[in-house]
Amino acid sequence: MIIAAGLSPAWQQILEVDSLEIGEVNRCQSAHWSASGKVINVGIAIRHLGIPCETIFSAGGYTRSLIETDLMQLQVPCRILDQQNPTRICTTVLDRSTGQTTELVENATTVSAAEVSAFADEYRKQISSAKVAILTGSLPAGAPATLYHDLLADTECPVILDARGPELEAALTQNPFLVKPNLEELEQTLARSLSNTDQMIKGMQEINQRGATWVVISQGKDALWATSQEQVYRFTPAAAEAVNPIGCGDSLAAGIACGIHDGRNVPDAIRWGMAAAADNLTKLLPARLSKTNVQAFFDQIEMEQLV
Repeated sequence: MIIAAGLSPAWQQILEVDSLEIGEVNRCQSAHWSASGKVINVGIAIRHLGIPCETIFSAGGYTRSLIETDLMQLQVPCRILDQQNPTRICTTVLDRSTGQTTELVENATTVSAAEVSAFADEYRKQISSAKVAILTGSLPAGAPATLYHDLLADTECPVILDARGPELEAALTQNPFLVKPNLEELEQTLARSLSNTDQMIKGMQEINQRGATWVVISQGKDALWATSQEQVYRFTPAAAEAVNPIGCGDSLAAGIACGIHDGRNVPDAIRWGMAAAADNLTKLLPARLSKTNVQAFFDQIEMEQLV
């Protein structure tokens, strides 16, 4: 069992245009809607990878029923908690002439202290049955920056943490098993620029020294890096035709968690996560993976241990 938990779900609108013209009327060639946001994407990806999972989040407003219906159709087990404020709607615009993706991201709506407490209680109730947990997403207004720290304190299984800034800093003292900020988020956490690979690796290992057993950072199609205090790995991603990049980071986290759940060593679990991200890139809707495709991408990923 894997537990995925977070407070930043979304109802996702995906619009395809022939050529995006800023300041003009743009007519879409297609429009699609789906349950999304980091925690939901993780749960959907794990479901498609064939591992039992419980996805915990709160939702409110009319988008709650849309999210619940979509997840029910996908057979994604979830615990949806009540939230007074409506769940956000995010829009992705795919420009087919340039291949560029434009995201219009609404911040997650404010949660109350009671809603945060209910979320934490549900997580603690479910976590005893988990072999791996994923805590993911920015914390909305109303949630304390120490929330992930507090949940980690009550978690015995390995935790993958996808967070940044104050919530990441607070959580490091509880020794998360693996954190996966992007480079910008790592720079934000360290409060300095990391302008080359050596600086990036030193920054990653600083996070290792502060408590994270493993740190993973992706540089898109170029490379993915993983560090512990003693080891440095460089991975070369599989080539994949880009359709929609939304959800690739979430599929990466989900794949790593599934790999750890299945007893893979950490480098191979990371390769499995990268393969999941590659498959996600080829999909229009986020995290709707094919395990057969993921295996094919896994076989293409190269790994080099530098230290």
